[in-house]
Amino acid sequence: MSWGRTITLSVVAIALTTTLVSCSAAANTLSELAAATPTATATPDALEGDLNGDGKLTTFETDWLAKTKADAAVRDYTLTDGTVIQVDPTQTLPEQVRNDIVAQFAEDIAVTTSTVEGGVRDARRQVMIDRVNQVKAATGRDVMVVYPSLSLSSSDARKTDTQVVWSSMNSAPEDGNPFAGPDYDIDRDAYIAKATEIAGDQYDVIVLG
Repeated sequence: MSWGRTITLSVVAIALTTTLVSCSAAANTLSELAAATPTATATPDALEGDLNGDGKLTTFETDWLAKTKADAAVRDYTLTDGTVIQVDPTQTLPEQVRNDIVAQFAEDIAVTTSTVEGGVRDARRQVMIDRVNQVKAATGRDVMVVYPSLSLSSSDARKTDTQVVWSSMNSAPEDGNPFAGPDYDIDRDAYIAKATEIAGDQYDVIVLG
């Protein structure tokens, strides 16, 4: 064998060895990268009622969830004549139910617009507040009733110097924050417009009279 051929074979052998070493190193690098890459963890679906996002329900959250579902459930409302109407708390009250509510307050309005002593009218207003909250309990809807009452035309007016004014009362908010309608007005339509604006989507406005 000539020296030239020997040198050529040696060069080829060295080249092959270098290639194999390089491939092995590349394979090791890829393996290391694959091992170092973290596996994506699937995000679990949000747990219904989990208010603080810790993945489990506390007693409070369980009770809250049950109440929320109960409050949003369609319910039966029995009219004064015995007819049963389905009420969806997420929708405005049906006309039949609204008319029935107006009828429930008829006796109250007869008192608030009468010439009885002011203390009697004030006591009747408390009865009306209780009735408004009963309506909320029965329908699942917050309501604001706009009603007329007899009032002195001024603070120093004589007892016979009276006028009809319009005001409102509403069911108690769930969050406990105070909520009130607009100040009274002698203009019925103007008061209804103001009450409707304040109530927004939060309350069903029902006009008594």
